[in-house]
Parts: sequence; structure tokens; C-alpha cells
Amino acid sequence: MKFGKKRTLSLITAILTVILILSFTGCAPAAPTATPGSAVPSTPATTPDTPTASKVINIGITNDPATVNPLAGNNVFASTASRLLFLPLAALNGDLGFTYQLAESVTTEDNQLFTVKLNPNVKWTDGNPVTTDDVLFSLGIYTNPDVGAQSPSTYNTIVGTDNAGLNTSGSEVPEGAKKVDDTTLTIETKYPITLDIFNLTVGQSLRTLPKHILGQEDPKSIIKSAFLQAPDVTNGPFTFKEYVAGQYLSYEANKDYYLGAPKINTLNFKILSGTQITAQLESGEIDMNFPLVGNIPYDDYERVRGLTNVRAEEGIPSNVQVLFINSQVVDNVKVRQAMSLAIDRDSILQNILKGDGYITKTPVTNRIQYWNEEASTPEYDIEKAKQLLAESGWDLSKALVFSVPTGNTTREKVGTIIAESLKSIGLNVTIQKADLATTLGNVQKSNYDLSIIGMPDVPLNIISYLRVYASTKYTWTQYSNPVADGLVDTILSSVDDQVLKSSYLELQQLIADEVPVAGIYSEHALRAINKRVTYGELKEYGALLDVEKWDVE
Repeated sequence: MKFGKKRTLSLITAILTVILILSFTGCAPAAPTATPGSAVPSTPATTPDTPTASKVINIGITNDPATVNPLAGNNVFASTASRLLFLPLAALNGDLGFTYQLAESVTTEDNQLFTVKLNPNVKWTDGNPVTTDDVLFSLGIYTNPDVGAQSPSTYNTIVGTDNAGLNTSGSEVPEGAKKVDDTTLTIETKYPITLDIFNLTVGQSLRTLPKHILGQEDPKSIIKSAFLQAPDVTNGPFTFKEYVAGQYLSYEANKDYYLGAPKINTLNFKILSGTQITAQLESGEIDMNFPLVGNIPYDDYERVRGLTNVRAEEGIPSNVQVLFINSQVVDNVKVRQAMSLAIDRDSILQNILKGDGYITKTPVTNRIQYWNEEASTPEYDIEKAKQLLAESGWDLSKALVFSVPTGNTTREKVGTIIAESLKSIGLNVTIQKADLATTLGNVQKSNYDLSIIGMPDVPLNIISYLRVYASTKYTWTQYSNPVADGLVDTILSSVDDQVLKSSYLELQQLIADEVPVAGIYSEHALRAINKRVTYGELKEYGALLDVEKWDVE
């Protein structure tokens, strides 16, 4: 479903691992051996041995999750990896609506007090029931300042948290969350939000952990606990089997899953390069690729479309590759403007994406509500870029490191093109490559000069991402502008459609003018599925939501 006009009111910051769902394309480092939860270089991926009589599905990815720990994962596939083990209350589905998982229902009468009813049939794999105590314990852990969990801002609407989503209540759980009984709790927000926004943020992000296993752990060290590196008590459709960094992540069916035992016995994610994904689709070594975290290179599209053992489908654009510019490093707006003008996005569309994508100057596409077409239209002008650079007085000898994540071959090629474009106007740019988890972690900490990262293009809650680019309180770019802050605050609090529209349009124009980031392109990722798979596919939204039903011949 899409938000109506009033569904954008009171939008909050959503964690990047939430939606997305779907936007980060990533790394394919490789390593011969590793302990679960570690990430070290590896040789080309293999899969674990499985009995030949077992039903197995192998999925190709380029994005190494680095961990299955829901407290520590910082990329979209890490979020997916943990969701197979620890159910969220609700999950975004392929229709942009919500499917309840751990929750049986979430209701509200005033859009400020939400009643969560847990499904009484969900159990931990050790036989214990999943209860309200587990949910509240987990919420307390995610919002505990001593834990250091990823993106606690997801919870910053809950009474008893600050703007960063950290618990300020002086108790183990934010004061807005209260137990009613063993399967019911209420969560009060600071101001009214829609049920969809509640489900999108709190509902989808909160991966409930077992209190009876982790309850005695010290919050200061819980994120590094042995259990969370290789969990053996879970409640999702699959159980953790093995993770070898850079090679594979393997799961086994949870025979006692509350929706029924999965039809396949083993689910493997093989960490491959893009070209390896193409080759292994052809050989049958993998059964499908995972769009946006396991992209087929554009140069291989026709080859894959021609394979007789797979069916290939074009996906929808669900992310934007964004050039992040650290405004503390590049503190002159004319230099940032010159950078954007130097990039020939149309050439990228035609020569790299083969015309099969979308280009933009801002970090959003025309799929969002209140889209500013004029601000988003790409501009390419080398002479104007050189003129702006000359006017800026920028020291051309100053070195700028461009951090490019590995694994997504299309993005790596585009990264090279961007670096050469910036050099062509006189900037001193060198490329530094690392896996996605490392690159993204540095960007989130503003520990970079330039970088290119895939960001979600989900129409439901775009203010969450605009805040990351433009709001002083949340930005990864170190961009500071009181006008941007004011526009974000207005969008968060307004209920007037015209005010929302004008504020969104102005904020997009401000990003286009000041260039804390520059949008580059969005992909139409090809997905391929082996014909032996009788049920099951990976879509951009709601991936693996019904994985217990997947089957093969």
C-alpha cells in the first residue's frame, strides 16, 4: 500500500537496515576459514556439504552480511540474515503493506498508544514460549546506550527515548513500553504516528531476543556475546548452521516453526562476485540471485536471459546509488557543485546500465510522493564545473579518498567513472576499495572523504532518508544548515498537505543546490530463478517473507 496524503505526518527516522530492504549492494571479499560472525578475506565461495537427499536452495549474493547478530548488522542483507532467525513483529511485504510475524496484531485507537498482541504459537527452538518479557527485554537492549546497537533512532518516537532513540527512562525499558500480560504489551509514542509508520519502524526493526538466554549478560558486552555470533535458540523459519566469512551462510529448517516446517531442509547464501553469480546460475550451482544484494552484472543480462535452466525477470528500481560528500572535508559548496556537474550520468545510463535504469541528481526518484522533478534532473557541464572549482579557491593538491564498496561490479565501474570525472576537472582523487560493511560503517561514522552507497528508494517514509542527507541532527555527511533542519522539523510535525508538499520540494531543491550528496543512478536489477524451484522467489520488498513455503523439484 502507499501512504495517502496524511500518512506522511509525523514521520520518523527509520534505520537503514529496515527497509530496506533493499538497497545496499555489496561486498564480496573472500576467505578460506573463519569463525562465525567474523569477516576476513576468502577464496571464491563454496557451500557446505549437504545430504544429496535433502532439499536445498542456494542463493547467490555479493553482499557479505559480516554477522547474523541483529544488534550489530549494518547492511540490508545482515538485516535479512537475522530476520530468518529472530522474527520481527511485522514485515514489509511485496505490496508495500505489512505482514504480521511475531505479532498477531498491532492496533491503535489514537495513533499514539499501540497495543501489540503476540502470536501465542511462536516458540523458541528450545521449546520455551516467546513472551512479552522477551519483547520488552529486547527493546531495552536495542535502546540501551551501553549496548551500542545499530541505529537505535528507529525507536526515537517511543516515550522515554531521546532523539537518537536511546533510553532515558532510568529503567531497563523505555517508560512508554509496558507489559499487559504474557502475550500483550503497549507502546506509547511521543506524538501521533500512523500504524504503517509504527510497523515500518518499531514493528519491522525489533528482532526479539530470548531473555532466558541473554538476560544475565552485561549490556556493555552483550553485542559481542558468543550466543549472538552463532545463535542456537531462535524463533524464525530457519536455524543457524554455519557462517564462513566471504564464502557462505547456511541455515537449516526449523521443524517446529509456528507456520509449519519449511519444505526445504537447507538454505545457503553463497557469497560471490557478480560474474560468479552469472556462471553459477548457468551451471546450476546456485538457484537464484538476490536482487540488489546479489546483482547480475549488466554485461551479463542477455546471457542470463538466454539461459534455458532459469527464468529471468526484470525488477523494479528500489534503490539509488548516492555519492556521499563529507562536508567537513569538502566544506566549499562550489566544489561540491562542481563534483556533481562533472559526472556524466547519461553516459552511465547508456554505457554501464545499457539504458536499463534511472538517473537522478538528488538521492530520490520519481517514485516518491512530493517529488521535485526540476531539482532531480541531472546536469552535466564540465566547463561550468571547472569554473566553479576555480572560483572556489580549492587547493587542487589536497588529496581526496573515494571509498567504493566491492562486490557490486556495476557500482565499482561507476565508481571508477566518477573518480576519473573528478580528476578531469582537476581534483586529486584516489579510489580506496573495501567490503560494504566496512565502507558503510565508516560513512555512518562520517569517517570518509567521498563514498558511493546504495540507499533505499521506498515511497513509504522518504523523510527518514532525507534526514540522513540534510539534517544536522542525523546526517552522515556532516552537512549543517539550519534551513534544512527547519524543513525536516516541519515535515515531521505538519498535518497540512500543502505545507508538507512545499517543504518536501524545498528540501529536495536545497539538497540539489548545496550538494551534501549527489544522486547518481537507480538500477532495474535482473533476478533469475532456476526452473527446478517450484515455489519461491526474491523480490525487492518482502524477500523471504514466505520462505517456509519454498520448494524444489
